[in-house]
Amino acid sequence: MLWVRLWADMPNDPKWRTIARVSKQKIGDVIAVFIHMMTNASQADERGYLENWSDEDIASALDLETENVTAIREAMQGRVLDGDRLKGWETRQPHREDGSAERAKAWREKKKSESEQQVKLCERNRTQPNAEKRPDTDTDTDTENKTNTSTNVDVGPLADASEPPARPALRIVKSPCPYQAIVDLYHEVLPRLRRCRALTETRKGYLRQRWNDKPGNDLGTWRKYFEYVSESPFLMGDKPGTVDRPPFEADLEWLCKPSNLAKVLEGKYHGVAAHA
Repeated sequence: MLWVRLWADMPNDPKWRTIARVSKQKIGDVIAVFIHMMTNASQADERGYLENWSDEDIASALDLETENVTAIREAMQGRVLDGDRLKGWETRQPHREDGSAERAKAWREKKKSESEQQVKLCERNRTQPNAEKRPDTDTDTDTENKTNTSTNVDVGPLADASEPPARPALRIVKSPCPYQAIVDLYHEVLPRLRRCRALTETRKGYLRQRWNDKPGNDLGTWRKYFEYVSESPFLMGDKPGTVDRPPFEADLEWLCKPSNLAKVLEGKYHGVAAHA
């Protein structure tokens, strides 16, 4: 079981009031979203990073509107978030909470000691000075017996360990995200959409998260995704709008948000006119 620590003055941290003011949301909702972020980051392949985060799913869990969660998350950037990494994670969250490494080490040392004692006992039994000598009547198998003597040691229960040693945790090494290459590909395949003129931390966070999604970590997959977007009149802004609502037009940041990407891949915007 993975645990997450809350620091003692966490509920009274003045940053929550600042984030609530910037996002125009309640402080309680801000703290609730951050707690979801901590539990998400604690289960990620690389702890401390948001993985498969969805504003829409968190909004459903907290009975909030998706845009409210998005506003809170964006207001957290530079304060408690750095892209999709939670600030201060390494200092507040230990690598292990349950002491299993120490228990595994003690178990191995105990088994090693038992094994050494068992071997010493076997050696002592074979070399006791008072042991009765038996006549050697089989001269044909002398060499064979001498050869096999050292391999016929019965170590008894040592061969049947009741508890296996703990395995070290596996760490998945993620490749660095080629931010500019993806932006250039977006401009090449979708020249009609709004240009990405600044790589903000929020945009880098979306790109890095999508890059490390499987099987999204190659530029060929991104090209196919952008080409699929180009086939949607709605996403390209070709569907007529209304007096109160101009035609919708996607951009790079919108296309990389988890909930939007899932809807695009499901074909939601490739049929009749849809709403963003």
